[in-house]
Amino acid sequence: VVTVWKTLADLHRSRHPNAMRGTPCLFFFVVGVSSSTPWRCDALKSPLSVLRPVGRPLLSKLDDAVDGAVSMRGGGNPQSSTNTGSLSQGKRRQLVVVLVATALFNDMLQLTMLLPIIHTLITSLGIKNKEVALGLFFASKDICQMGFAPIAGVLTSKTSSNTALIASTAGLGAATFVFAEATTFWQLLLARGAQGAASAAVMCGGLSLIAETHPQEIRGRAMGLAQTGLALGLLCGPLIGGLMFERLGRVKTFRLAAGILLANAIAMMALMGVSPPEKTTDGNEKPTQKESLAISSKRLLTNRDILAVTFSTLAIHAVVGVIKPISQVVLDAEFGISMVKRSFIISIATVSYFVTAPMSGWLSDHMSRSHLVASSLVIMSISSVFFALRNLGIWAFYVCVGLLGVALGVQKSSSQTLLADLVDKHNLGEYSFVYALSDIADSLGLILGPVIGLWLSQVFSYSTGVLSMGMLCLLVAPVVMRIKY
Repeated sequence: VVTVWKTLADLHRSRHPNAMRGTPCLFFFVVGVSSSTPWRCDALKSPLSVLRPVGRPLLSKLDDAVDGAVSMRGGGNPQSSTNTGSLSQGKRRQLVVVLVATALFNDMLQLTMLLPIIHTLITSLGIKNKEVALGLFFASKDICQMGFAPIAGVLTSKTSSNTALIASTAGLGAATFVFAEATTFWQLLLARGAQGAASAAVMCGGLSLIAETHPQEIRGRAMGLAQTGLALGLLCGPLIGGLMFERLGRVKTFRLAAGILLANAIAMMALMGVSPPEKTTDGNEKPTQKESLAISSKRLLTNRDILAVTFSTLAIHAVVGVIKPISQVVLDAEFGISMVKRSFIISIATVSYFVTAPMSGWLSDHMSRSHLVASSLVIMSISSVFFALRNLGIWAFYVCVGLLGVALGVQKSSSQTLLADLVDKHNLGEYSFVYALSDIADSLGLILGPVIGLWLSQVFSYSTGVLSMGMLCLLVAPVVMRIKY
């Protein structure tokens, strides 16, 4: 919030040196929106499409600042370096990272704040078979996210990355509002599925926006910083959800959460209107409209490097998917740990993910990204080995959970950056398509991991189910390591 406010103040002071210090130019944007001046969305299909006034603007100085920030007509180049009224390219990139990290934080916050209260919520609806209801509820998110990811990729390519990010954030707020008014289990299930669909669009639009606005040399650092928002939402969601539900009740909790998301979408629209992001191309030319949906998609699905990286995402999340349910049973049955302590132990993975994501993003700008992805797969396989060694003591399980978070943080930051590099290298067109494919692999791993792993656990043992998924990661690592970009 401080970074965004300072950015707005700096932009306003650059245009009005005699203005009061700290006066935000957001005031002038609001006045422009509330005026009778007609507004429209540019027809250009690029991430630079922002809301701009048409005709004679009420606030000509603000319009000059927006026009000076980026010359969009006639294929002109940005003029930020010569116009004192616009933010520098570096600050606009920082603003993009802040907005994407905030969107990912809100996305994961809404998805995880239900964890401590969903059992109570389902009980209050009088559902008899609670176990089946809980299974359907949590599976609906991943199924809908996987199913909507291709649609999100196509819609993002047809509009723009920032449009997809804003619309998906607003859609997530609308889905969260349904939880406040739901009176039946099917309404809850519908809202959870809508959250999954919106989450797919948030991931696709946000990651595409970073890839489009950051060159290859600094893309990894930006991806790592954006992933910290995801980790922070994962860490804070259950805590905030439990506290708000206890103090405010279900209706007020979800209404407040939905209001925050809608306010966030409006703030994104305002900030991108005042200081639109600049698109950076690394030799990746956008294909024609016919090719973008047919030929380009076929080339994407037949590219071995792309498929190897996305399969590494599937393998990593398959281990995460099987450890999540088994760990609760193991900590209760074998170690006799209470539910509260189990939550703190599982949070070790989130903290290590939060710390590792920006570090691995920085490393991916200074070393081979394919080697980083391969190392994350090896770390995840080692994590599964420590799970099998838990009979040596609870410390082995601590190491397992910590390594799981490290592997996830390294893989997330480096693989998303590597996918963008491969799109540039093979001239595959839109970044949104490859991130939609990655999102499908993410959700598919979280679905197949528990199904296969729990079946092996019932037939053999808990360790067998986890080790089998860890062995899959170890087999994929050499394939990813050989990728050149």
